[in-house]
Amino acid sequence: MTTRTVYVSAAIAFVIISLLFLIVIVQSSVDEHQIIATPNIPRGSGVLTAFASTQVKGNVDEVFAVIKNYNGYSDWSPYSNYKWNDVDENGVPHVGSTGSFKLNIVDFPERVVPVRLTMLDHESRRVADMSTTYPKWLLFSERVQEVVPIEGKPGFCEYRTWQTLEGIGAYYLLLTAREDLSESQQKCATELKAFVEQRKR
Repeated sequence: MTTRTVYVSAAIAFVIISLLFLIVIVQSSVDEHQIIATPNIPRGSGVLTAFASTQVKGNVDEVFAVIKNYNGYSDWSPYSNYKWNDVDENGVPHVGSTGSFKLNIVDFPERVVPVRLTMLDHESRRVADMSTTYPKWLLFSERVQEVVPIEGKPGFCEYRTWQTLEGIGAYYLLLTAREDLSESQQKCATELKAFVEQRKR
């Protein structure tokens, strides 16, 4: 074995060991207790969940009507907007409808993400949509919004919103964009609360 072959073999071994070490570090950053399942991402497959919730002065049906009215998102959220290709006579998409989600965050370029509606459940007052930009193994995300009553507090409810990601690319976002994703969900919750409660004044 020549000296050059030894150096090349050592370099390859170093790269492989470094990559394995990096994978271990990244995977150890995943907080499994913080992962929330979605209709298409089991908890065990999730890499990152950005979650926010807020208490809203309003009944559950009233608040759910706001989040399922996709045409009205621009009325209460300047940061996000949905556009669906297939809707009913009231402008409501059905499960399986495709469309786009436009996200505007300060200091970041505007993003338009192709999405598919995966849940619209009036009984549980829950909606969900998933991204369709990349293959699931590379980067996949699904967002869920739901409204639940608060026991012992008539006239109030809790709005919850979360986005869970999986795939190789999700590890990169875990290390670089976790706070931005959480902030986006929190802004959505804050804006919805303000919109619903302001209409009551």
